Amino acid sequence: MIKRKDILPVLALSLFSLSLSAQFDVRKIDKNLEKIYQKSSFPGFAVSVVKNDSILFAKSYGYSDVKNKVAFSKNTILPIASVSKTIIAFSLAKAIELGYFTENTPINDILPFKISNSHYPNDTIRVVHLFTHTSGIIDNEKTFIGSYQLSKIPSVELGVFLKAHLSEEGTDFSTDNFSNTRPGSAHRYSNIASALAAYLVEVKAKMPFHQFTQKYLFDSLQLNDTHWFYNEKKSDQYAKLYEVSVPDLPYYKALMNDDKSVKDYCSITYPDGSLRTSVSDLTTYISEIIKGYNGRSNLMGKAYYEMIFRKRLDDNIPANTDKKNTRQAMFWTYNNKGRLTHNGSDPGVFAIVSIDFNNNIGRILLINANVETDNNVKLINSIKEIADVLEAFD
Repeated sequence: MIKRKDILPVLALSLFSLSLSAQFDVRKIDKNLEKIYQKSSFPGFAVSVVKNDSILFAKSYGYSDVKNKVAFSKNTILPIASVSKTIIAFSLAKAIELGYFTENTPINDILPFKISNSHYPNDTIRVVHLFTHTSGIIDNEKTFIGSYQLSKIPSVELGVFLKAHLSEEGTDFSTDNFSNTRPGSAHRYSNIASALAAYLVEVKAKMPFHQFTQKYLFDSLQLNDTHWFYNEKKSDQYAKLYEVSVPDLPYYKALMNDDKSVKDYCSITYPDGSLRTSVSDLTTYISEIIKGYNGRSNLMGKAYYEMIFRKRLDDNIPANTDKKNTRQAMFWTYNNKGRLTHNGSDPGVFAIVSIDFNNNIGRILLINANVETDNNVKLINSIKEIADVLEAFD
């Protein structure tokens, strides 16, 4: 199935979580990563390691376009799947700083239409429930798959889609879009709820979410390769996306070209996973997150960054919640070594970022291939090997 979420939970908890003290040797690290690429099944990938404002290492390997032998570079642009949700986190915190709402505001105090869980119509869904994945809004497969389109630009506006599927007055409303759990009572990762969180910002800002992020984040950091929708002017930098092992599913067959590259697609619920960026831009963004943690950001006050980083479920753990999910922050999660992480997978792409605030080091890995396949042991092992190499930086 197409998924835009924290995949491979064991990997997500262990990746980038070691702590080595050896001095790093850039040439040796480069050589080791090249060896991993040569024996891997990846078309190409890029890595970056940043400490505070300094880039310790940034390199790409393989191809952004295998057929035409176009090298993957630091300026190659590709979607980063669910890592996009970290942008929603920044935007929510910024919206709170701007006085639009608080994290405890009921979503129906913001929305131009009403949303309630039909199983518990009198219960209140709040902003905090959306970014901790405890709202009761779930990724019903029919709704979620329906958010994808084989086109370059979504043909339906975000708010129109959300109203149609989540409001009882919507044309495509279904109770299957909600779990039989009260808001705040159970953790269940939800892309649709994440997109709804972004829409709250859009409503209060009185501008589309993509314009809000452009104004308050991308322009400020000069992230010139970062955008939400297909950009013809940047298309020469776009990586081709590939499936190493194509799932035997009807909708996947519709996505695929004969060479295992993925056709152009987009998602109506774009904030939950459609951000396109380069490893160069993403490195600048992660450096900014580190600045925010240390109170050195000019984009937003430290107190609002702290909202992003604060663990939310430690003191109020919902019933039947997996212990790893008690590390939930604002969309971000903490791995078992205390590092702030988010990863994501979509057709033809895998991305992961990790931040060690003890040492102010961020690590990034972008691959133009999906690792969430039926036969992905080799792919996962290659990712682990890359992670081990990057741990030489401390």
